[in-house]
Amino acid sequence: MPAGLGPNQASDAITAARFSVTIDGYEIASFAELAGIITEVEPVDFLESTDQEVVFKKLPGTRKPPTIILKRRMNAGMELWAWHEAVMNGDIVAARKSASLVMYNTEGKPVARYHMENAWPAKIEIGALKAGASEVLMETVTIVCERLQRVAP
Repeated sequence: MPAGLGPNQASDAITAARFSVTIDGYEIASFAELAGIITEVEPVDFLESTDQEVVFKKLPGTRKPPTIILKRRMNAGMELWAWHEAVMNGDIVAARKSASLVMYNTEGKPVARYHMENAWPAKIEIGALKAGASEVLMETVTIVCERLQRVAP
């Protein structure tokens, strides 16, 4: 059993076969790969002095916006691109959405859900492909949000 895990936690590992982004209860995109969820708080230096000593500490500083990176085979759906176009056109009101990231197991049951507040697709990257090749065109989407909260197991 890995260090730090209790007796039941080792068998509670989450595996996911599909990831979806949902806005207003409507799934706008489905993904085969979650490349990462990044949340970060930059540490700041803090000097605390008492009568006896000066103590150097690290404290939580500025929060960076959470970032979610998803990958999928490109399909004909236009919803994700339309959302990204709102960002590129500077339509901030239309671009910033409350959304959910839902992770599904191989049986299609949700295993984890995250709420993304004021989310928007900061980057869409379409992979390289040669004409006539039999490879599948891949799409990578980077979503940035103001707040990310895990809301369900």
